[in-house]
Amino acid sequence: MTNGEKARFTGTMLCGSIWACPTCSAIIRHERAHEVALAIGNHAEKLRKAAADQWQAEHEGQRLPPELMVSDSFGNYIFGTLTLRHDRTMPLAMTLDAILKGWTKMINGSPWQRASERWKIRGFVRAIEITYGVNGWHPHIHFVMFLDGDLDDGQREAMQQWLLDRWKTMVKRVAKAYKKKDGNPYNVAPNDEHGIDLQFKSGKDAGTAAAEYITKIQGDKGGVTLAQEIARGDIKNGRMGSVNPFQLLDSGCLGLSDFQREDLWLEYWQATLRRRCITWSRGLKEDMEVEELEDEELAEKADELPGLVGYVVPNRVYKDIRKSAPETLADALDAAEREDWQEVARLLPGGVILTDEQQDAIADGEAKPGDYLPTMSVMV
Repeated sequence: MTNGEKARFTGTMLCGSIWACPTCSAIIRHERAHEVALAIGNHAEKLRKAAADQWQAEHEGQRLPPELMVSDSFGNYIFGTLTLRHDRTMPLAMTLDAILKGWTKMINGSPWQRASERWKIRGFVRAIEITYGVNGWHPHIHFVMFLDGDLDDGQREAMQQWLLDRWKTMVKRVAKAYKKKDGNPYNVAPNDEHGIDLQFKSGKDAGTAAAEYITKIQGDKGGVTLAQEIARGDIKNGRMGSVNPFQLLDSGCLGLSDFQREDLWLEYWQATLRRRCITWSRGLKEDMEVEELEDEELAEKADELPGLVGYVVPNRVYKDIRKSAPETLADALDAAEREDWQEVARLLPGGVILTDEQQDAIADGEAKPGDYLPTMSVMV
């Protein structure tokens, strides 16, 4: 289990889908959140070093002040959310396309370049989150902007108004392409109240901010960092009666019938196919010394994630159950999260419950799960 909370299978083939696979989504988003956190830390350190170099140039031979020795107080960031109007008549393919095209137009062109220079925007990370509720599909954008300087209250107000105005303008432009069956245009233009939300973070606060949208898909609520808020759309419930797409797979979700949930899931899968969920502005990853990896490469890191290996099941058993009774695999994961390994063994017969010593040996890298059972899938 990862962090003592979520159980998963390893030793199985991974598809690498951040949108449609609960296992790969959790792995990929976990790594993307780590990338954002790493970038925030590296950005703060770069600013600290620049300030320290300048201070030493002006105070030759003097001891560096304590506040310039650590990067906790350096770095300014803007966490933002962008939305548009939506209702139950609007297909997700349309609203998702509109919000992505609106974003692309917003962060391009000479007005954006001038704004970036004025407010010292180094770059940004953008992520898409999608929920479903009484008003239909609700795609929205989360972003974090890296600033090389600080903003006073007046500048923050000006920036928020400028971003809202530009966002509304660009969404209105792209919205003209989307027509209802009667030929009238959809009204997706955001309003002043809900179009944009900005939070200004600085220094150490940016890396540890508990921006709590969050409820995990399965499990209890907990705090997330700013990095997770950007990347971890899989661990959030929607607000006010909305759900994330994986929750649509739960029987009885929102009072929907099985057929309705199936149709919604297929709509979601088709709308997100070949879309990029998390993107970085050009050059930011290189500037922040973050390795460039595709989603599929990150998914392959599943076996490297820290966790307690509790049970090893023969490959043939796993394959047979996956074909004949896949719901049993879900029941086994639930039992594993309760650390009820006897129940896991009942559900997945023929495996091995690992002892504390065996678990420690695997955790310390002294042994592999395969040492205790050849040809297997592993539950952790």
